[in-house]
Amino acid sequence: MLFIDEPYVASRNLILGAICLICASAPATAQSMSGVAIGSDRAALNQLGTQPTATQALGPHTVVKFLLPGGNELSATFIRSTGKIVYLETDWGGEPGGSFSDFEGFKYGQTSLADIRRHFGHNGMMFDARSGVSMMPDGGVALFNSYEISGSEVVATFVTTISAAALAELQARHGNEKLVDQIGPAAKLNALILAERDYVDTIWGAKKTYGPGYAPITWGTAQSGSATTESKADPDVIRPDQFPVTDIFTGKTKLPDFKGRDKAFNNFRTRIRNGMMEGPNFAGEYSVIQIGCGAGCSFVIVGNNRTGQPLDFPRGGEDNMYLTLKYQLTSKLMTAQWADYDQSKCFIEHFQFEGSKWTALGRRDVGPVEACYNEIKNSLDQPQPRTD
Repeated sequence: MLFIDEPYVASRNLILGAICLICASAPATAQSMSGVAIGSDRAALNQLGTQPTATQALGPHTVVKFLLPGGNELSATFIRSTGKIVYLETDWGGEPGGSFSDFEGFKYGQTSLADIRRHFGHNGMMFDARSGVSMMPDGGVALFNSYEISGSEVVATFVTTISAAALAELQARHGNEKLVDQIGPAAKLNALILAERDYVDTIWGAKKTYGPGYAPITWGTAQSGSATTESKADPDVIRPDQFPVTDIFTGKTKLPDFKGRDKAFNNFRTRIRNGMMEGPNFAGEYSVIQIGCGAGCSFVIVGNNRTGQPLDFPRGGEDNMYLTLKYQLTSKLMTAQWADYDQSKCFIEHFQFEGSKWTALGRRDVGPVEACYNEIKNSLDQPQPRTD
């Protein structure tokens, strides 16, 4: 892989601190690179028409690297047991004049961080467990700006860099205090990363910080501005990006008032407190807490990390057995899978969440009760006629 994660020169700490400010606060074709898509089988690498330059085993994964025509390098990570590709990274080979990247309209060595921010309309997100700015071995810096790709489970990361010489020139000309204002135009695209969301959540941490105005992007479309617009839900295909949330709460979590306003939830105060202290994971500022009530039985409480108020979810208990949920921080969509023993059926149901109000968007039968033993993702991948 490309860059080290931690600064190694103590004298650069001030620089990194200044630069990092822009990571947090500065304003679909298949997700593939060199014709290889995330989620495809490792056999797709054969179409590159060249032998790997390096192979390395990393736990249950294998990393292979290829030298591409023009001097760029492609790294691919796949799961050995299945062959599924979960990570792709293309690093610029330094060709004079730059070279085209796999994102239409972006060129290595020429497209700046300011260009990337302008194109998407915001600064993306950072993974809290890895630095958004890293020192490179030559004394320069690399900046990592990540974006969820609309309608997929793939995360794109654009890596821009500033050489040690260019950084020294910026310092001499503007000083450290004004350095942050010069980083955007000076940092140039040096690498692109595509990765399965679950994989990067494992290696970089699941908790993220979202910049102002954040919204998922469209991969490979050279249109300006934010790629996400409001749209009505397709009655047969309901996706999280159709219900975007851009205001992500990053403040200190406020816990419920179990002796006053929220005393109705007092019996579950420990579970609720523990869940909310992990931070929001749904609809910008809410924590989803699922509590068991017997074999195959559970119910759900949604806690507002901004106000401290816990709220009920309309499905759960013995009427909705084997309840599983799918949701994300940047969307108001909650998808539930549950079994109805009276009807001997398993259902998928979608809800839009607006504050304390849940709006049912549609429900469909996905098979007998036993179908609810499957992961909710598998049921979503098998569309069937809706029941209402």
